[in-house]
Amino acid sequence: MENQGKFQDLKNLIFKVGQEEYGIHISQVVSIERMQTITPYPNRSPHVLGVTSIRNIVMPVVDLSAALTGESLKATDATRIIIVQTLEQVIGLVVDAATDVLDIAQDTIQHPNLLETKDVSYLLGISKLDHRLLILLDIEKLLEDTTNLDELKEIKKSFETETEKLERDLYNVK
Repeated sequence: MENQGKFQDLKNLIFKVGQEEYGIHISQVVSIERMQTITPYPNRSPHVLGVTSIRNIVMPVVDLSAALTGESLKATDATRIIIVQTLEQVIGLVVDAATDVLDIAQDTIQHPNLLETKDVSYLLGISKLDHRLLILLDIEKLLEDTTNLDELKEIKKSFETETEKLERDLYNVK
């Protein structure tokens, strides 16, 4: 059957930003990490916090609350960095909490009619599970719509170049 995949359940990582619960397909998630030191970077978009290094991978970090709501996230013990792999790079997303990994049946997903004036191509739908509404996102489209992905690549590239330069100077490597 040609459309069989269309009717399979979707495994999603569920996370909170403010009081809302969101889900992204688990295939986009590399790992979930505790909040750690983020090095600010000048001349960046307001919701790009800077860069961090997790398991020796330097990556830009985005405040998902600022990207989705315009309000900066207030870090707590529950705050997490969700590491995602886009087509072109690894990016850290700061969220209030990562809560579940759930199978979401296709028949629970609704596609509400939204205002045509607002671009929400990253919204895959809303799923009602028990007494929860889960907003399902295409994280790559969200980052494309709210963040300049080229800027994130440049941040990472510039940071790596500076790090390599410091290591070369420190170890006197030619």
